[in-house]
Amino acid sequence: MKNHKLLIKANAAFLGCPEPTQNVKLNLENRQKCIDTANYGPANPDIEDETYWQKKANQFKTSVDIAKTMRCSNCSAFIKKEEMLNCIQLGLASEMEDAKDIINLADLGYCELYDFKCAGSRTCDAWILGGPLED
Repeated sequence: MKNHKLLIKANAAFLGCPEPTQNVKLNLENRQKCIDTANYGPANPDIEDETYWQKKANQFKTSVDIAKTMRCSNCSAFIKKEEMLNCIQLGLASEMEDAKDIINLADLGYCELYDFKCAGSRTCDAWILGGPLED
């Protein structure tokens, strides 16, 4: 197992992976900064949170229905390039076997603005039209 983790770290270093894709603690710290400064959320996108979406709609001076379309998965700072997804997979693989499945289920990408692994179904105050960044 130790050799497996060393191989993963070597591959991540070779690819030039951002540190938060390989370091869970740093990733969580950066995600918390986004929660605190840019209202990253909602906490659970699978549950209706009208309060969260109403605040988002008020902020952008639009309707709740329009605000709900402004997701990380269509933000220009959301990186879904193959190389970045490989970095995320390598970071998760050191902790769990089903890394690729987790990436797909959570629609994970990388937030370029706040430097953390980001779920596509969420949003934040820094949302930028026109994404995601793909190959």
